[in-house]
Amino acid sequence: MSKIRSFVYPYLQRIRYVKFISLFERAKRYPMGERKILMFSTSKGALGGNLLAVKHYIAKNHLPFEVEVITSLNRPDNKTLARKMAQSKFILVDDYEPIVYPLKLREGQHLVQVWHAMGAFKRFGYARKSAEKCSLTHKNYTEAIVSSPELREIYAESFGIDEERVKPVGTPRTDLFFDEMYIRSVQQKWYSKYPVLKGKKVCLFAPTFRGENVNDAYYPERFLDIVKLYEELGREWVLMIKLHPFVKHKPAIPDYLEKYVIDVSDEREINDILFITDVLVTDYSSVIFENAVIGNAAVMYAPDLEEYNSSRGFYFDYNDYACGDIITEQHELAAAVKRASADDARMKQFRERFVSLCDGNSSQRFVETILEDK
Repeated sequence: MSKIRSFVYPYLQRIRYVKFISLFERAKRYPMGERKILMFSTSKGALGGNLLAVKHYIAKNHLPFEVEVITSLNRPDNKTLARKMAQSKFILVDDYEPIVYPLKLREGQHLVQVWHAMGAFKRFGYARKSAEKCSLTHKNYTEAIVSSPELREIYAESFGIDEERVKPVGTPRTDLFFDEMYIRSVQQKWYSKYPVLKGKKVCLFAPTFRGENVNDAYYPERFLDIVKLYEELGREWVLMIKLHPFVKHKPAIPDYLEKYVIDVSDEREINDILFITDVLVTDYSSVIFENAVIGNAAVMYAPDLEEYNSSRGFYFDYNDYACGDIITEQHELAAAVKRASADDARMKQFRERFVSLCDGNSSQRFVETILEDK
């Protein structure tokens, strides 16, 4: 039965979007704008991440491209959407967008995946054991981008495309990490909101969720004794806790510690918190890649490593992601945080391996490699 399902799966994908496919084919009678870019992103309301970074770079440098943005907030009817897609030489996406996968692109047209995450940690796409290999999903990308040359093969496998289509240009949204004015403004915002941060060392505890999805996401309370961790760190530290947005149950912080243990789980942008962080503590979250670009020390706290690896899987052995100490017992965590160093040789190796092209020039390389080279 599974072989039959695999065989018919791409047909089911086409049937689901048969009307849109027809609209797209008919819209091909309209001329395609050679400098026209459609940024199509429906996973979030507003444009953000890599797409927004590229858009800002184009505008800042007055480049001769016509950029149009469609998100879930301004998505037009299918006929209009099909026409706009057909008329754009470049369709840029940053997440899973099922409506584009059954489309047969025009000659000379580009469908570019600028994937919202960076690096390569937990397996996704066709690298997952459960993936439907016969699916059309991702396979019609003409280009995809990665943060380091070493990741080309991994992303090619995950998207089901040839390695030559994967372009190592860096991650455009990390260009902001090199903007000193932006960094100072973010730091000032945090210091104004939490004056206690000034003169303190900051430990950011930011694990990923457990569970399958947003409906059953949680973080095991037994993994973190907040009082014990703070007391072992000492008064020179402030502990900030950022649980995954999927996790709805907030950590219980005693009233007498609220000044020094701060729950920032509701903050949308974790990258901004990294600018006032000294040591990041995480487990299997891709925030380790952003943290490496910014240059903070890190500790990997993974009490359920064996169980998590067997259920989700990583691209490399977990030890290969060690940009700091790997800890599996909480009684060892505070000491690991105190001795963590941004100059750790493991962190340097990690940066070279996974984020070597995140140097403040990723948007420029994207434009030169993907847009202007065509």
